[in-house]
This record gives sequence, structure tokens and C-alpha cells, in this order.
Amino acid sequence: MAIEALGAQLGFRRADRQELTIVVCELTTNIVKYGVRGSVELDGLEDATHGVGMLIVARDEGPPFRNFGMALQDGCDDHGPIDPAYLLKRGGLGIGLGAVCRLTDSLGIEQGPNGKAIRVVRYVRRPRPRRPSRIPF
Repeated sequence: MAIEALGAQLGFRRADRQELTIVVCELTTNIVKYGVRGSVELDGLEDATHGVGMLIVARDEGPPFRNFGMALQDGCDDHGPIDPAYLLKRGGLGIGLGAVCRLTDSLGIEQGPNGKAIRVVRYVRRPRPRRPSRIPF
């Protein structure tokens, strides 16, 4: 898997590479579930402050988020709280984007008339505080 190979090349520990795999799987699943078509791009990066990291960009041609901040909250979508009975039917817990946020060090979104892109970064040496920040794309 590309995420595993790039993560190892950049110096991520095995547990960190597994977390990055979760991030990529969640973003890819969202493209398949909600987008028309899309892609996920992986790249290494070097930040003067935080050091070596990985950039993940998930793009799709699906509808825009109505409320991205709400969609990042566990048990919510971009409308608000998800009915627990509905969660059982759709086969998920409603924590996907929240998990992406927790497992990365920065997260940003760009939305336009032709789709959206979610950009996340995870550093080999995670900055403090460990809570990811949302940054503009």
C-alpha cells in the first residue's frame, strides 16, 4: 500500500503508519459514499517548524459540505446530530471525519463549484498540543 511505503520512507513508526492508513481509508470511503469521483494524493513535506511530515489531499466532485465544522463532530454529519437508528442502517458510527481530525496535525478544506478538497498533514514528530488544528487550505 502506498501510504505504508511513503510513511516508512519518511520515518513514521509502524503505529503512526497504521493511523495514517485509517485517515486515508476514511477519506477514500467518503469519496466513494458521497462524491461523484475523486482522488487521494500523498506526498512528503518538510516544515521549518515541525520537521518531516506527510500531506494527504482528498479531492472529489461531490456536493459541498453544508457545515464542515459540524461534520467534524462525532455522531454528526454536515446537517447536525445523526439519529442513532440511522447510524445502524448506514453501517457507520458517524466519527469518520472526527477521527481524521484527531489522527492528524492540521486539517483544511477548500470548496468550490466543482467539488471539494480536504487537506491533512501529519508530522513524524507531532507538535504539542496533540489536538489537531483546522487551518485554511
